[in-house]
Amino acid sequence: MELCSGMKEVVICGIPFGTEGEREALKRAKETGATAIQVYTFWKDFEPLKRGLYDWSIYDREVNLILDAGLKYVPFILMGPKYAAPNWWLNSKEHKGLSCLEHQKISLIESIWNIEFRNEITRVLEAFANHYLPMKVLESIQPGISGDYGEAIFPVHGNWPGDYHTHQGYWCGDQDAKDSFRRYLLLKYKEIDKLNVTWRSHYVAIGEIEPFLPHRAPSRDALLDMIEWYRGSMTEYAEYWLKECRRIFPNTPVYLCTGGTEEPEHGASFSSQAKIAAKYQCGLRLTNEGNKFYDNFVWTAFTKSACEFYGAYLGLEPVGPVTNKGVATRIFSSAAFGNRQIFHYYTNLFDDDNNPLPAAGISKKYSGLIGESKMSKAIAFFWPGYMATLNGGIPESVKKSLIWMRRRCNCMPVNEEMILDGALNSYRLLVISISGFTSKEVLKKIAAWVNEGGVLVAAGNMSDIDLMEVLEYNALFGITRESEEVAGHCTQVISDHNEFTNLSTISQFSATKAWMNLHTDTVLLSVSMEDEGYSGTIIRKCSSTFYKRTGNGIAIYYNGPISFEEDKEAMFLDQGAFRLLLQDVMVQYSNLEDLTPNSNEVARAMIQEKVYVLTEDGEIIEE
Repeated sequence: MELCSGMKEVVICGIPFGTEGEREALKRAKETGATAIQVYTFWKDFEPLKRGLYDWSIYDREVNLILDAGLKYVPFILMGPKYAAPNWWLNSKEHKGLSCLEHQKISLIESIWNIEFRNEITRVLEAFANHYLPMKVLESIQPGISGDYGEAIFPVHGNWPGDYHTHQGYWCGDQDAKDSFRRYLLLKYKEIDKLNVTWRSHYVAIGEIEPFLPHRAPSRDALLDMIEWYRGSMTEYAEYWLKECRRIFPNTPVYLCTGGTEEPEHGASFSSQAKIAAKYQCGLRLTNEGNKFYDNFVWTAFTKSACEFYGAYLGLEPVGPVTNKGVATRIFSSAAFGNRQIFHYYTNLFDDDNNPLPAAGISKKYSGLIGESKMSKAIAFFWPGYMATLNGGIPESVKKSLIWMRRRCNCMPVNEEMILDGALNSYRLLVISISGFTSKEVLKKIAAWVNEGGVLVAAGNMSDIDLMEVLEYNALFGITRESEEVAGHCTQVISDHNEFTNLSTISQFSATKAWMNLHTDTVLLSVSMEDEGYSGTIIRKCSSTFYKRTGNGIAIYYNGPISFEEDKEAMFLDQGAFRLLLQDVMVQYSNLEDLTPNSNEVARAMIQEKVYVLTEDGEIIEE
């Protein structure tokens, strides 16, 4: 199946070099559609004895075999992880390991704050380029900068318990990290008094502040600052790598490897990493795919959205073993995103005797779909980064709502950083599926976008980080200073509106929150009728669903029950009001292709302006 004409990279890793079947394995890899072979290229293997004494023989042999097979070489140049570094470096005074806050123990994984190590990065990359660039064998390069496996994240856990100290946690207990944190605070606040006001703390000087664990943070603002610095430090470290890679390999694609799901401890901000990758004409390799399309979509879509907006390219890699259908799912996902690169482990395509698994045939059949292209138009979906930071990850309700929307049309997450950088300018419709908080600046940016013609659907309130109302945002919906949010069980009767025909199919729904005294220009889509309540109380007229036209845009507010999975045994049955409202809004304001899958279909996608279907049997079919 040949379709895409854009830049295409199909990378396979795990060739059984050093065995009798190595040449056959390379031949079969190429037959599946592979364009290159990735090799874990350890620093200790090509500079094993001392600084400046290189031995390329191990990798030269493998590279020559790759060339003989008509393929290219993708080196994963691992330097940061402990097992990749030569002993002469680990035993030197210049080496500094990361130190955790939890146990005050040092890991042998290199500290990202160690300035001395940056001299080694530059020197080694230059030596590698001097040796391999003249051979014209490189398809792309991937620096292995930190973490357990080389990703641009802090240690989590490896596959070698007990070899060295590692765990998921906060790796910023060394002196260099402390100094970096203080420089960040000094740059941000200038004076200790300003910091104390924001943090609600009583420090005498910035010099006494050290990184802290979340449960020991002086305040929520302090914790957000600490995690912003922690992630920013990893981003800055990654930027050094990318800047040097681009300088040293000026015409070679460069992929920054990253993974996880943006847990605060990981130190990764996918949007920030996409932004710096684009700055140096580089890309990201995301290493968190599994077998299921919608599970993968939750995180790959956010990263793809950031890469698309900032101008970085993207490659996707599985966490580990993948089923035959999982290989088809991953190819379908990459093709739908218009990614230039997809990565397979050899053992997901072939058995131990180099015999092809069904997945090898799947790769061969569908690899023609892979190639760089622009994504089709989409709906913007708010990705609540601040809430995720404080809650240890994205709330499950947000994931479920994103999946529900993707089952119907193309949608792409945008987080606070992207919104502040202008990402909403590429979209007509934004959905905020959760009530919570974000920065005041973000809410004002959304308000300005709506006034300029954007369409916003919001499920409940959004406040600033200090849980204070942002008047410009509230005004979008007609919520004024005189408006009041009221709590209590009530029946919301739905009015007939030509623009909301799906919502009008249910006559009413139950809600526990609603608004009174809205702006006179606000149109009420549902309302509770004034009536007698319990024991002489009065049920006032209030609304849980309403909208207001503001400027050139429209803002739609919903404050009823939200469930994206039907549950007939729920204590309070959800009639599906929010789902119906979203369907109306998508029809009225998105003008996107309906991607609702039929029976025996997992998902649909626009690929090169054509509709393709991923079936439950693992087939990819052009409609």
